[in-house]
Amino acid sequence: MADGLRPDRPALDIQLPATRPALQPRLDALLDDFDPFAIEETAGGRCRVYFFSARSRDEAARAIDVALTTDGASATPIDIPDDGWAERSQGGLEAVRVGDIVVAPPWDRPAPDDDAIVVEITPSTGFGTGHHATTRLCLSLMQRLRPQIAESRRVIDLGTGSGVLAIAAIRLGARHVSGLDRDPDALRNARHNMERNGVDHRTRCGRPPRHPSIELVKADLTINGASNGRADVVLANLTGTLFEQQADTIGRYVGPGGLLIASGFTEDEDRQVRAALGNALTLVARETEDNWVGAAFRRSGAGSPR
Repeated sequence: MADGLRPDRPALDIQLPATRPALQPRLDALLDDFDPFAIEETAGGRCRVYFFSARSRDEAARAIDVALTTDGASATPIDIPDDGWAERSQGGLEAVRVGDIVVAPPWDRPAPDDDAIVVEITPSTGFGTGHHATTRLCLSLMQRLRPQIAESRRVIDLGTGSGVLAIAAIRLGARHVSGLDRDPDALRNARHNMERNGVDHRTRCGRPPRHPSIELVKADLTINGASNGRADVVLANLTGTLFEQQADTIGRYVGPGGLLIASGFTEDEDRQVRAALGNALTLVARETEDNWVGAAFRRSGAGSPR
């Protein structure tokens, strides 16, 4: 790279037919499988989607070609000189309220006299800030099921990202949360947010925590759920494809009598996801927002998994 030049960002220019608004949720669900870090929407069904790597961008383009081209969608791979747009766009984010929980950037915290449960998240490209419906659905279900979170010996957050759900679990009374993610950048971002929220974080060790804490673990959740132990409550804001393909692995994280609070799949994917998870888990709660689904499942049995 020449001196003074910033690297290009791999991106897709996507066009959806204006007469097919129902394609948008399908596109959103498809893109989630390829970890885009920013989306710039324009008029007329157009958007520009930025990716961390050209490989992810090209795989997303092929998936769109297979799934949506016959419906009139098109995706053109491009490389955009990085002018910092994605990072700047995060600076305009405002606080989001879900029930008693407020997810807030440092510059938009609620007033001191507000009784909200505040989770402060520094926006970072690629990691959750609470502005997506799937995060809000998880937060809503967590509050509905707060007693089990408060009584839990352990909570696992699969794909912790910014750590927003893990921190919220601590705020709702959990004593110990394990945040799993395979991305070192996500774990660094989560650690930063935990420090901002005054939450103890630690690496894996054999001793039980003395104070409410979050243990960050670099792990690929699709390899072997049993290797990371079981929990009373498992949080999983993933994708429909991952739930369908890895239902057994994800289910192994849930201990006897435990809960799985899940989102990241659309109403079009809902039946398949429930069928995949239903071999071991029973649906106990379900919410929807903007065609996205949040659901809670319970494993039969009793006891506190360790």
